[in-house]
Amino acid sequence: MKHYARTLFIALFTGLVGFAAFNALIDPFGVTGAPDIAGLTQRDTRLYGDGGRVHVGDRLARGGDGSILLGSSRTVDGFPHEPTGWPGEIYNAGMRGTNIFELSQAMVLAARNRPLRCVVIGLDLDEFGTHSKAKATYWLSTLNDGNRPLSMTRVSLSPNTFGASLQLMADNIGGGSPRVPWAETYPAGAQRQRYESGVRGIYGFYLGYNFDPGRVALFERALEALTANGVQVIGFIHPLHAWREEALFRSGRSDTYFEMRQALTEVFDRHAAASPDNACVEGGGAVLWDFSGYRDFAALPAPAPDQSAAHANFYEPSHYLPHIGQAMLDTLRGDTGPDSVTGIRLEPGNLAASADAIRTRRQRWLDTTDGLAATALFDALEAAGPQAETETPQFLNRDDRRSLEDKISRIAPGRAGR
Repeated sequence: MKHYARTLFIALFTGLVGFAAFNALIDPFGVTGAPDIAGLTQRDTRLYGDGGRVHVGDRLARGGDGSILLGSSRTVDGFPHEPTGWPGEIYNAGMRGTNIFELSQAMVLAARNRPLRCVVIGLDLDEFGTHSKAKATYWLSTLNDGNRPLSMTRVSLSPNTFGASLQLMADNIGGGSPRVPWAETYPAGAQRQRYESGVRGIYGFYLGYNFDPGRVALFERALEALTANGVQVIGFIHPLHAWREEALFRSGRSDTYFEMRQALTEVFDRHAAASPDNACVEGGGAVLWDFSGYRDFAALPAPAPDQSAAHANFYEPSHYLPHIGQAMLDTLRGDTGPDSVTGIRLEPGNLAASADAIRTRRQRWLDTTDGLAATALFDALEAAGPQAETETPQFLNRDDRRSLEDKISRIAPGRAGR
């Protein structure tokens, strides 16, 4: 019996080691540093197969970036992966489907490394709702505990990694690649259908949305820690196509949107006086910009019912194209050339006037042909009796706050010359 048990244990242990070694060698998330194998692993097609958490978390833990760009899929897909013109360059650290809990952890993890000088972070209502806290691979990644060796062990033993490893090999052998969310041309009417289905879905999401001030407080704690250590934090509120913004107003969530703008304005204002060691933009330690609110570039008419040419700025109502993201970065650093986009630096003194300007721009858009078409769509949607999209609320707990404080305690002492 003992011999049988020993043999079984050795077999199981050998299988587990082999499983982990296979995942570490294929390295679909780009964390182990395994050498590329031509025709098998050379093309990194699955770095964002988990939304990017494992790859981005490892990159932030390794450090070396002077500036990082954080945010959700709007950042992943809405900015170039190698933005240009930024002082000292900037790494696109966006992660799909993320929220302010994960983003706050990422901010503080990156601040453990002395080269970090600036964090640019995209924000909107999605980040501050109770509908989500962390995706499954967050707990595998270095974002969880900041421990790279332990994270690589978790990742190597994960069935998710095994699936990504197999897909990576299939991509390299067969020439496949992940789907790019935008194209130059579409089947006639496909974009219009995407716009209409997109706003129907987001309308239900907004009906069931709950804003969480506790998430704002967690973000402020991360922002406070970075600005106190000489890192400049530059926030911006994401632009959305006018159709999605109208879903927010028609669902009755406009007051929540303006509440979020006010809360973020107050947070950034409280830390604006902090002195950054090597600022990337003007405005002090904490700077907040707003590119939302029926801006001209976001109010271009939705694709026509038979249109095949790509929309100029948005591939669907929630996601803008990379040239818009690049233009926003240009605006942040003061480049107001012909390719820049309009926005406003939010401060307590202009908050009320800027809110009035949004309402004015909305009313002007509602009177356009595109605005009338969207109004008809929402009228029909309301008449059909839409259902709120509800999820069990996920509130932040003591362990969540403790994990952030643990990372704050490990911010590099004397970083950036302090």
